[in-house]
Amino acid sequence: MTPIWVTILVAVITSTGGAIAGAGLKQLDRLSRLGGLADRLDRVDAENRKRDEHSRLVDDALKALLFDKIARLHADTVERGRPVPTPVKTRVDAAYEAYAALGGNGVGRHYRDEMIAAHAADPTD
Repeated sequence: MTPIWVTILVAVITSTGGAIAGAGLKQLDRLSRLGGLADRLDRVDAENRKRDEHSRLVDDALKALLFDKIARLHADTVERGRPVPTPVKTRVDAAYEAYAALGGNGVGRHYRDEMIAAHAADPTD
């Protein structure tokens, strides 16, 4: 016959082992869900990097188009020795403001400044 204390000890060890195993399984389940979260966060980071790169490319393209507009207006007026009508000055000023906000350089500013300083012609001339 087995002493009572051995029976009690086996019962305690068995129930404690079950509780520890249950807690371990819960922890593993929680960690596996966190792994899924890490994967989702990695995808979000990749999407954010892609969106940032796209935004940079769009900004660069817009800046190039605005510079082209400023340079063409400059070539059609100042470089040909023609006066710059007030509506053209207004257009080049608006284009330059957007160009500068996108990080445009001093060449665009130089063209803009020359056009603003040029003689203003009546647009009907």
